[in-house]
Amino acid sequence: MNRREIKMLLENWDIGELVSCRQAEKGVVNINWIVKTTQGKYVLRKVVHFTKVEDLEFELDYLTYLKEHDFPYRIPAPIRTKNKEDFLKFKGSYFWLYEYIKGKDIKRFGYSELRECAKMMAIYHKILENSTLDNKKGSGEVFNRKSVLEELEKFRTQILGKDKQDRKDRIFLKEASILIPLMRSLDGREYSKFPKYPLHRDINPENTLWKNKKLVGLVDFENVSTMNDTVIKDISIMLQYSCRDRKQKHKLDLKLAKFFLKEYKKYRQLSDKEIEFLPDVITAGSIEDFSYAYWMLVNDPKRAKLYRLKLYSQVAQWYNKNKQEIIRKLTNKKINE
Repeated sequence: MNRREIKMLLENWDIGELVSCRQAEKGVVNINWIVKTTQGKYVLRKVVHFTKVEDLEFELDYLTYLKEHDFPYRIPAPIRTKNKEDFLKFKGSYFWLYEYIKGKDIKRFGYSELRECAKMMAIYHKILENSTLDNKKGSGEVFNRKSVLEELEKFRTQILGKDKQDRKDRIFLKEASILIPLMRSLDGREYSKFPKYPLHRDINPENTLWKNKKLVGLVDFENVSTMNDTVIKDISIMLQYSCRDRKQKHKLDLKLAKFFLKEYKKYRQLSDKEIEFLPDVITAGSIEDFSYAYWMLVNDPKRAKLYRLKLYSQVAQWYNKNKQEIIRKLTNKKINE
């Protein structure tokens, strides 16, 4: 959008006159603009075209709920329009607005950052436990297996139907031949018995904001409306992206991971039985990320990264292969104990 369109759009909110605007560089899914007005600084968010209205409504209600129930970190809670609406439609797309959250992201977490994030996540999960928030999507197939497998098979069929395959297609076919049977082999019967909530499902360094080495904000909640899952899903993503081995990113730094879990348990209970599912959850999540990485390469090649296909495949295979060792180190007991 150009400046004139943004100015026209912002007139729906009582936030003063537009001073400046620029499109944010970050963001893999939605598109954001940083706007400065005579009353302050804000983020204007354009929602992806395939988002359903009811999903957007739930996401914004969810953010408002967290704010009203004393979540002690800044979040992108929606600002209502002059007509008391959380979002509006403009030229076929949905837009909403929130106050700019001042802070920086930290690319690589150490012990102090993990301590802060463990506390934040435990508080967040306790709020969910005590709420009645429900996105009405149920929990779906364990590990989201059915939809991921269907998508992988769809991509595979499309590629095989091409007259000519490019590099991304060849990489996909090679890695998918390993990942599809791996996804089918995961046993989630016991995992499915744990309580489920509408979770963030993407708490990682890129979505946390910091000031003076203190965690001040959490952003990007669009996944809360997609499905319900166990708290282990949130924890698994934190470990996968924040506790990586520094030399080999597909591996887990077990010392960092163990430290995070110890800090988390200071604020909320977490059983060894739940922890034992972390390798499987990360394996399944990485296969889902692999599928999404290919979708991005096809549908949004400018922002997509080819290397992610092999990386996510490596992650899934490593966690599956080293499952028993990971469980032993994180729980201090033998897997069959």
